[in-house]
Amino acid sequence: MKYQVIPLIYAASEQFKNTIRFGIEFFDEIESEALRYAVDQVQKRYPYFSVKIEREGEKYVLSENALPFVIHADDDPICLNSPESNNHLLSISWKDRIVWIDISHFICDGNGLAPLAKSLAYYYVEHRYGTDGIETGDIRLVTDAIEEGEYLYPFPDSPLPDDDGMPANPKEYQPFLFDDTLFDGEGSYNYNLQVKQQDLMKYAKSNDGSPVSFISVMMYEMLMSIYPEMEKDIVIQIPHEYRKALNRPLSHDCLARVFFIKLAAKDRNKSIEMLNTSVRGQVILGSDISADVAAINGMLQLDAYMQSLPLEGKIAAMRGIVAGTLAKNTFGISYSGNIGWGGLEKYIRDLHVYAGENERHNSLSVELFTLGDSFTISLMQPGKNPVFVQELLQTFGRYGIECRLMSEGRFQLADYQLPE
Repeated sequence: MKYQVIPLIYAASEQFKNTIRFGIEFFDEIESEALRYAVDQVQKRYPYFSVKIEREGEKYVLSENALPFVIHADDDPICLNSPESNNHLLSISWKDRIVWIDISHFICDGNGLAPLAKSLAYYYVEHRYGTDGIETGDIRLVTDAIEEGEYLYPFPDSPLPDDDGMPANPKEYQPFLFDDTLFDGEGSYNYNLQVKQQDLMKYAKSNDGSPVSFISVMMYEMLMSIYPEMEKDIVIQIPHEYRKALNRPLSHDCLARVFFIKLAAKDRNKSIEMLNTSVRGQVILGSDISADVAAINGMLQLDAYMQSLPLEGKIAAMRGIVAGTLAKNTFGISYSGNIGWGGLEKYIRDLHVYAGENERHNSLSVELFTLGDSFTISLMQPGKNPVFVQELLQTFGRYGIECRLMSEGRFQLADYQLPE
């Protein structure tokens, strides 16, 4: 069986790896036998992730790949879609207490990765500890029937009905961008934080806010403290997935468009409630379904045009589009929703979520996940400079929110090979 690729794959390059690194950190050292068992079960449960990229004429396709997922005992990622990974777009590695999932963003987004990560954790725990007390209602198991909506190509053949709503990304901003001298030029660095959900949400819920809106405000206040003379605006990039607009709630990869919101430097003295309300309002406008429909229909037009191009033309077109979106934000923030682990969290100390190419365009990015009663916060940046995380921790503290620094370190994302 062959699967259609998303058009974004033609933008793949050294500057745009578009891979995700997801780490599950257990309290105990990893047991390799239990991990092999878990990975084998996951490969059975998610056949649509057992694929490789192949060239078919002047286009790429995803083809089934029956070879086993590779597991290697190291925390460095291996090259995807290469012999090193059995030509898979997914590989597993481990070191000490952490299991790493490296997967191409071309076949999976955060909402598609979360079920896979939970299944992997479940089968690992089953083999190692037993699953007494684990609730499996929200965990996908090998014994489940795989619903069609999980693996179907999510986009329609014809445009969606347009209600003449607001256009996607209607505004252009001039963002504050970081100076090269802030960073050490030695690759991406991550600070992993945790905060209790109830501590954070007591502020967000006062105006029907969300973790994204509140963390955005915390980041804004952090930057205002570090740059008291700043005059440019803080521009925040937020991805918004298409599942609702496409009516594909189970899809493993629905793509997303990005929209931008602004917090003005002149508003630095406003209360946290007013800032949170401003962000929340912009998020509601930016995530309007009519903007999703317009973006989806635009993508369908682009895809139709790209079908007429040779492979080299497809690559040039998509790389040009992607290049135009880089370095237009001060920071980006992504959240995959409140994910229930069914009790598995008692075995898991932390989650590590890495994405993006921070070292390429000197911006910060934040990935939010839920783990039990906590939010895990991955703060990624191009270099080790601790000024941002130190000030962010102080910003949380000013509001009586305990935010813990769990770990820190350099990271790299998996590379991949494309067929010639």
